[in-house]
Amino acid sequence: MADLVAAWLPALPAALVAVAWCVLPGLLVTLSLGLRGVLAWGVAPATSVATIAVAAVVASVAGVPWSPVVALAPAVALALLLAAARWGLARLRRRHDAPAAPPPAGDGTAVTLAALAGLTVAALVGAFTVVDGMSLPTALSQTYDAVFHYSAVARIVAEGDASSLTLGTLTSPGAGAAFYPAAWHDLVSLVVLSAGASIPVASNAAAGVVAAVVWPLGCTALVRVVAGPSWAAVAAAPVLATGFIAFPWSLLSFGVLWPNLVGMSLVPAVLAVVVAAVGREAVGALTRTRAVVLLPVLLAGLALGHPSTVFSLAVIAAFPVAWSLVRWLGRMLRAGRWVTAVPVGLVAVVLVTVAVDWLLTSPVFDDVRSFDWAAFETPLGAVRETALGATNSKGPARVVSVVVLVGLIAALWRPGYRWLVPAHLASATLYVLAASSESSLTAAVTAFWYNDSYRLAAMIPVTGVPLAVVGLLAVGAVLARVPGLSRIGAGGLTALAAVAVLVGTGGMYARTHAAFVDDAYLAVPAGRSELVDPAERAFYDRVAAIVPPDAVVAQNPWTGSALLWALTGREVLFPHLTGNWTADQDLIGRHLDEVVDDPATCAVVARSDVRYLLVGNADFWPGDARSREYPGLASPDPRSGFELLASDRFGNALYRVPDCGPAATDG
Repeated sequence: MADLVAAWLPALPAALVAVAWCVLPGLLVTLSLGLRGVLAWGVAPATSVATIAVAAVVASVAGVPWSPVVALAPAVALALLLAAARWGLARLRRRHDAPAAPPPAGDGTAVTLAALAGLTVAALVGAFTVVDGMSLPTALSQTYDAVFHYSAVARIVAEGDASSLTLGTLTSPGAGAAFYPAAWHDLVSLVVLSAGASIPVASNAAAGVVAAVVWPLGCTALVRVVAGPSWAAVAAAPVLATGFIAFPWSLLSFGVLWPNLVGMSLVPAVLAVVVAAVGREAVGALTRTRAVVLLPVLLAGLALGHPSTVFSLAVIAAFPVAWSLVRWLGRMLRAGRWVTAVPVGLVAVVLVTVAVDWLLTSPVFDDVRSFDWAAFETPLGAVRETALGATNSKGPARVVSVVVLVGLIAALWRPGYRWLVPAHLASATLYVLAASSESSLTAAVTAFWYNDSYRLAAMIPVTGVPLAVVGLLAVGAVLARVPGLSRIGAGGLTALAAVAVLVGTGGMYARTHAAFVDDAYLAVPAGRSELVDPAERAFYDRVAAIVPPDAVVAQNPWTGSALLWALTGREVLFPHLTGNWTADQDLIGRHLDEVVDDPATCAVVARSDVRYLLVGNADFWPGDARSREYPGLASPDPRSGFELLASDRFGNALYRVPDCGPAATDG
């Protein structure tokens, strides 16, 4: 373990910078809005991501290059606007002799210190999981999706455009615009630009911070809204948040689904704001007005994190919203205000019915409906996995599952908690459908998550964490009735129960979770890589020393060379394994070896600024036929005019593309 700590110390600045970008811009906004205490900090990351992602879109439209200053500007502007609005309202009240608004309510010393203690433990558990799972801060995620994410950050850094409206052109270069949610890539690029970290180190640091800081903070905010200013609840919440394999650890490895990781990590905080917006009373300083003001900003952040997380929020938030509406209608009916209550109830039913029908049948979502992940469990088996916290056939988390079950039962007896029960069951049902059914109904209702059981399983901890807290609170309340324990108090006993869970799970199953994270970062011997092995990585450093920064390197991306851009800053012709490539790219991929003899190929090569050819072994998913779609980028014939500049014994080689003469100026 000491060796791991020593290996990760150089990455500490990148991690701290990632924490700063995730928390501080949003904290400026939440404090200016009037939030204080746990809620100000808990909602800050969702606000940070929103302002950063929106800044990227606005900067791209305005033609302003992406930079840390540009990224920070909207948060500062919004904070100043909110502060000015609050100051103006205060002056208006004084002018009309209206009662002054009460000062923003904090949480008190006990609640604040308890939350800090819980967040510290959660950060330590999360840091251990990340360090043990990734092994090295420079480790690469050896996965298909990671290629796109690494290359996307490389392009943002190189070209200064971080907009979600244009990021998709990385794999559709012929399109003028192509949407891809860029919040994750914006965040990583800021770590690169601010800390001087490499793209792999910045990616790993950001992923670790999202899992160990952003997610626990959001869960703490949600528990603060649901359970009130209970010091035991806010201490337990962040610790329990690290104990679910379904999130964040599955999305830290599977895919790798980094955009979903950052989007889902924000859902608890946004859900907390939704609950406050529809609640009858203010939650600390989070009044209904403040919640309504903040909510559009947070929804923008979710959409630019990953649109599927908006649907995740909608499914879960439907229950507190419906619960609030039903209570309001009940009060109206009891007061005899039928003329108001009945039309409102009917309109709500019609709107929901129309919205659900449109979502399930509209051709707008045909693309996502076309995805299909084969069922891998029986319905009963999927239910069992959900109950045991063992989604996607992972090992059971029995201790945490029991605590959640206790919370489900206890929540039924408290009106403020009841909505958690159907919300939790709804998320679990979606997972069960995706994992065990191939029906048309399953395809329709799970389409917004690509019918992917991993994305759907990630929803379960959003309600699982507060239910686990409710379960511990119930245990504390019961123990407080035992003679001899009542002196400790329900809060103290709840905290002791949380410590027992921490110890009984071996640190919230940290080693089990680390072993799963390790699957995506597995280092293999040189020459047998699934994507990039140590020999290829060393050879790419040699390539960077030879190729000038303004040249483009042609390569078969299935050799792992798509990552040359992210690893060295040298642009490649094919930055991902697949894409809607331009006609010029297709021609070069198929005929670069004919550049000397074919004037058309020569002209295309010249205007593409392709001056080098990088070859290697296409050993990533070796059975995939798509790796053979680049026949012109294999090792060239010695008589073809290509000049060998560097090579190694593992089959990696760099060539200079020959000058094909006057044809280079044609076309």
